[in-house]
Amino acid sequence: AVIEAQRCWLSDLTDSLDYHLRHDGSRAALGDCLTQLLSGLLQSLPSEEEAFFQLGHPLDAAHLAEHNQLCLEVLELIKRHEYGEDVGAALLQRLRVWLGEHCASTDRAVLH
Repeated sequence: AVIEAQRCWLSDLTDSLDYHLRHDGSRAALGDCLTQLLSGLLQSLPSEEEAFFQLGHPLDAAHLAEHNQLCLEVLELIKRHEYGEDVGAALLQRLRVWLGEHCASTDRAVLH
C-alpha cells in the first residue's frame, strides 16, 4: 500500500505539473511543485525502502542509488529554477521517466 500510495502521489504531482506547464507556465507553480517533490521524496523513499524490507525484499545498492540520484537531480533542478532557468519541461520529462521506468518496472520487478 505504501508503494502504491507513493506512485499515486507522484502521478498526481506529475499531472499537476503538466497542467500548469500547458496552461499558465507559472514560475510559482513550478517552484511549488519542486518543493513538494523534494519534500515528498525525502519522506516517501525511506518509507518505500522500509516497506520492501518488511515484505522480505530488501533493496540492493543499485536500487538505492537510483533513489539517491533522483533526489540529487531534483536538488539540481531547484537550484537551476532559483537562478531563473526554465526547468519545467526537464522536470516533467524526468518524472514521466521515473514513473514509467522505476515505479512501473523496477519496483514491480523487486516484488515479483
